[in-house]
Amino acid sequence: MNRLLHTLLFAAALAWSSPLPAQTAPLDVLVIAPHPDDEVIGCAGVMLQALEQHKHVGVVVITSGDGYPALAAAAVKKDRDLLTAADFISAGALRQQHSVRALARLGVLKDGLIFLGYPDSGLEKIYTMDGSTPFRQMFTQKSATYGVTAPDYHSTVHGQPAPYLKANVVADIAEIIRNRHPREIYVTHETDTHGDHRTAFLFVRDAIRASAYRGDFFTYVVHGAPPAAAPDRRVALTPAQFETKRAAILDHQQGTSPIHDHLADEYAKPEELFWRVRVEPASK
Repeated sequence: MNRLLHTLLFAAALAWSSPLPAQTAPLDVLVIAPHPDDEVIGCAGVMLQALEQHKHVGVVVITSGDGYPALAAAAVKKDRDLLTAADFISAGALRQQHSVRALARLGVLKDGLIFLGYPDSGLEKIYTMDGSTPFRQMFTQKSATYGVTAPDYHSTVHGQPAPYLKANVVADIAEIIRNRHPREIYVTHETDTHGDHRTAFLFVRDAIRASAYRGDFFTYVVHGAPPAAAPDRRVALTPAQFETKRAAILDHQQGTSPIHDHLADEYAKPEELFWRVRVEPASK
């Protein structure tokens, strides 16, 4: 790796050692990802092109990727049957580090990246529960947001973690939307075959209603076939942008072999497709 780039990426990772203040500068682009890696898989080209135009880009990662047994076993080099809660938390820390490094490569630095700290593999359950008792993640044994590589958003802004409840996920995202006034929001599509991805869409849709957001809302597919309808936006990457996107996805492969060995080969594509969604205001 180029020595200067290595230094910049390392510095970006170190910068997460202290809590972040609430950011209020308006954003041109807000990318919301269910897990670390979805942001660059779906929207690296959008972010690169916005940054090249000196626009403001923010990224919210809803979970830390701490609920994936095969990846956790690869990350800590243990048999899956021997994994502990601490091992899953360590895997989440690694995946957060991946996002810090990958987004620094694109040009999104510390004040543009927020980790919410909600549970990987638990978003669907949180969304459908009755809301009276927090969800407990079976792998980490956590029932409230937490930070590892980076502090979780709710603890940073409100001084305490948020229990794993639907209302809290929606409120955190809505608060970020109200504070940052994005012109465009991107999240995974409601037809994506991964449960966390489908539910991320539902949380963002509800947050858009709660915040009375009126900007553009775009969705992207990571897993499964694209929708039958033609995409509303196509973003063609230049050769240089494509190589940067590929390198950013490769950042997410580090320390996870063999689970993510082919991540870049599968998801580094020269064009990104998006479908616009119109969210009706909440009924009174």
